[in-house]
Order: sequence, then structure tokens, then C-alpha cells
Amino acid sequence: MELFQRKEMKLNKYAGNTIIQHQRPQVTNPLEDIQIDFYFMATCFAQSKTEISMKLWSVIIDSDGYVYAMKTRHLGHFEDWKEVIVNRLKDHIHKIGVDPLIVKRIIKDIDINKEKHIIPWDYRCTGTKIGIDGSDKIYIREDKFKI
Repeated sequence: MELFQRKEMKLNKYAGNTIIQHQRPQVTNPLEDIQIDFYFMATCFAQSKTEISMKLWSVIIDSDGYVYAMKTRHLGHFEDWKEVIVNRLKDHIHKIGVDPLIVKRIIKDIDINKEKHIIPWDYRCTGTKIGIDGSDKIYIREDKFKI
């Protein structure tokens, strides 16, 4: 029996700034088509085998073409990464004025996986800028949205 048990950090807590860049405060018609994309980068935290630092972006485009983007940083155990993404997407969709029942329906249709969503770690994406390259430019993958 170990005298000291290491307590693992929970990944679902935000670490640092939450950066939000919305072209409009809320969606005017949440019942119309809302398109969502997410992407993230992750790396081991402090040379740990289980703890990671993850930066997560979500991009929402409403039926009028307005963009809603959010970036958060998370530190913690890697096992919760899918749950963290789902909860963050729910939170972001709810923040732009979509009813919780509609949020559940939207989230149900999203496939949370690493393929095509994980992007290479970039040390420039720190601070109060939303861009993956350290700029204020929102990264919108045009193959994910029908505009």
C-alpha cells in the first residue's frame, strides 16, 4: 500500500482564459440550421504519462452565416477528453442562446473523435488570441461547413 496517493487532475475544468469571439451576441433563430466544428491540440503536461494540456476550439455558424468561436485550455487526466469536448460544445451552443433540448439533439449527431479534429501543437496559440497561430483569426475549416 502506498503512503501517498497521487491525485489526478480533472480535465473538464478550464485552465486560464476562455476566449470568445462572436459576430453576434446570440443566434436569432436557433431552430434553423446550426453548423458546428471543433478542433483541439494536446500535449503531455510536465512530462507526465497521464496528464495533458489540451487547447480546444469550437466554431459555430448559424443559418445567417454568423460565426461564434470559443477557445479554452484544459489540464488534467487524458481519459476524459471526449467528455470534455462534449460538455464544452454543449456549453458553447447554450451560450449563444440555443434551448437545452435543442442542444441535446445537436450534440447527439456529433461524432467526437481525434480523426481530422486534432491539430499539431503550436506554441504560438497562447495568451488572449483566439487563433491557432497566435493571431485573432478564427480557423474555419471550409470542408466542414456549407456556407
